[in-house]
Amino acid sequence: MQKILIYEYITGGGLINEDLTSNLMHEATLITKSLYRSGENSRYFDCHYLLDYRLKNLHKDNSIIIRKQDDLYNTNFLRKYNYVLPVMPESNLKLYDYAKFLEANKINMLLSDSKTIKICSDKYEFFKFISNNKLNTIKTYLKHTKNMYGKKFVIKDRYGVGCSYVKVTKDINKLTIINSNNIIQDYIVGQDYSVSVFFTRHDFKLLTINKQLIRINQNGQMYLSGIMVNIKDDRYIKIISIISKIKNILPGLRGFVGIDLLINDKEIFIIEINPRLTTSFIGVYDTLGINIIDLIINSRYIKNTISGKKIFLNTYEEK
Repeated sequence: MQKILIYEYITGGGLINEDLTSNLMHEATLITKSLYRSGENSRYFDCHYLLDYRLKNLHKDNSIIIRKQDDLYNTNFLRKYNYVLPVMPESNLKLYDYAKFLEANKINMLLSDSKTIKICSDKYEFFKFISNNKLNTIKTYLKHTKNMYGKKFVIKDRYGVGCSYVKVTKDINKLTIINSNNIIQDYIVGQDYSVSVFFTRHDFKLLTINKQLIRINQNGQMYLSGIMVNIKDDRYIKIISIISKIKNILPGLRGFVGIDLLINDKEIFIIEINPRLTTSFIGVYDTLGINIIDLIINSRYIKNTISGKKIFLNTYEEK
């Protein structure tokens, strides 16, 4: 049986030198528990998990306890595994840096290559890359312009993850004070979707189409309150076509990838490509009966056909 090491950033020691607090802790815990279940039910892999020593409630017999940051970069230890699967945020290029480290040390990773991750981690460079390749995305700016007065825009972290900082505003004063770590995007009315995809070297498998439930609070802050996993959608063929085009322009995509889309009556916009396992993958087993860990071995037997039931994932924890 092959061995795989799973490193979920927040629960796996990525915050070892910081207070163990994060607005993504709820989602990280959901992902970690889902991966535990996948490992327990895997037919092909002996799964081990990096775990921050402070998270005693998540401890399992196959947990590898992390007490210092150097443990995450122990190449002799990492080479004992057939695969290393990092589940890390793109923010501050964390995922990119770790991918480069694994590549430099020739450690077999289940992850897109670092060049691809870098393109996807910078929202402004991603906008330019997608636009230059003639795919539909949302106009993105580094600073405000005079013609923005009176219109509604979205301010985001340039290197953020999820809804780390996403704010809707038409207050020009807020647009004028954004810094180099922010971007401005046109605000377009539509429905937020994501797709969960497994990429191989030569192919891809669309697993689920998901509807994201985005809320905006009284301060204009956007947040993800839940995900309806595995919905049926009449635009299935169009979505498959978009993923195929993405595969052509980003051949370095590999493994678990989440793609965020905005869809209205006229168009489908590519919002982000998350070159990692995302929260939506939690629902794959319950909807399709597919163990996501075993996709590494048996993805060739899965057709690009959406089937099974849909489920709701509560991704927002009230404070």
